[in-house]
Amino acid sequence: MTGQRTDEPTSVMAHEQCDALAERIAAVLRQRKQLGDERRRQQREYQRVNCERALARHYRLRDDLRHDPAYATIMASNAAA
Repeated sequence: MTGQRTDEPTSVMAHEQCDALAERIAAVLRQRKQLGDERRRQQREYQRVNCERALARHYRLRDDLRHDPAYATIMASNAAA
């Protein structure tokens, strides 16, 4: 008998199996992209909020300094110089 035996498993995937695998890979890649996009969005939001907090802290401290007598003395001496 010459020719290929049909009862042996082949190492080549069926076309339907290749399509199913390709679709699964594509789905995983889409999911990873969505997760990455969401992580970057959350990181940008965190940075925005953190910057706002730092800026508010800066202005609050600056305002507190203006009411400090030592600050007023230093500023007055700088203006006189």
